[in-house]
Amino acid sequence: MVTVVVFEFSVMRCQPLRRALYASE
Repeated sequence: MVTVVVFEFSVMRCQPLRRALYASE
């Protein structure tokens, strides 16, 4: 259960990072 929460948190945190990388390119 805890791992699922951490996974969702990491995914939501990675989304804006991916957008920033794509935007910079």
